[in-house]
Amino acid sequence: MPARQGQTPMQPVAQRHPTQTDDARARRRRYKEPCAAMDAAVFQETFNMAANPRQQAAVITGAAGGIGLGLAHALAAQGYALALADIDADALEAARAALARDGATVVAVPTDVGDARQITHLCDESFRQLGRVDLLFNNAGVLATGRCWELPPEVFDKVMRVNLWSVLHALRCFVPRMVAQGSGHIVNVASMAGLAVGPWLAPYTLSKQGVVALSEGLALELQAAGLPIKVSVVCPGPVATGIAADLDGAAPQEVHQMNGALRNGIAAGLTPDQAARVILDGVSAGQFWILPHEQAAHAALARAQGIAAGSAPSFAMQV
Repeated sequence: MPARQGQTPMQPVAQRHPTQTDDARARRRRYKEPCAAMDAAVFQETFNMAANPRQQAAVITGAAGGIGLGLAHALAAQGYALALADIDADALEAARAALARDGATVVAVPTDVGDARQITHLCDESFRQLGRVDLLFNNAGVLATGRCWELPPEVFDKVMRVNLWSVLHALRCFVPRMVAQGSGHIVNVASMAGLAVGPWLAPYTLSKQGVVALSEGLALELQAAGLPIKVSVVCPGPVATGIAADLDGAAPQEVHQMNGALRNGIAAGLTPDQAARVILDGVSAGQFWILPHEQAAHAALARAQGIAAGSAPSFAMQV
């Protein structure tokens, strides 16, 4: 499902502000000190890169298909160098080869984003091979459905590791280096489920609402520290990807019915290249909230109104 539609060139993101205060500069100098997980040689490489800027570069997780692959093709068309990550090494290599044939500068780093050490390796390889990272797309995600009291703990654990902890691991690695280079933009792909709650999606909803909260906290903390990094959180509705392909066919009747509705809705959703176009338009505009579907905003508003009114949650199956 590769998407190869061109995009209007994006304006450079998160450039150093010419009126930075002395306090802000001092805070930035403090954040240039190496974190415990980053050895001196790797950190020095970041400083060398900052002194010798190259082609703008983006890192995308979950890049072998779906929204991640759509983003890769759109960014390549804009001239970005790319570091692509995915757990499916064969599909990742196919994506890399296709982009390279079209003239893109692209490296593939097979990565299980649920493993903090592999995220660290992705960060190291991205800066080593591309020289800088201007955009980081935390896009990888998995889906699980079922009655929350019946799902085994390992299902929750897997979804949380891939969808939420991976984002936190990436922040720990990428934020200090983006600060050192003087700019950067982090884009966390959540979901409409990050703004509203439905039944039989507890692991997914828990993880995506965590991504939204983490993104909001990150943006506030970077702002308070005077650090030159932008943040966006994406909350799409249905996008035609394979995320629902492996949902359990032997689930209880109501869950089975919901799984079918999910598959149908996803199949009829935006194409990955359409979603990528909306996301990159939002990134270019410096938006924090990027909502490719209007119903995401409506769902968030309805939930907030229900909370304010003290109403219990309700749900009607749409098939």
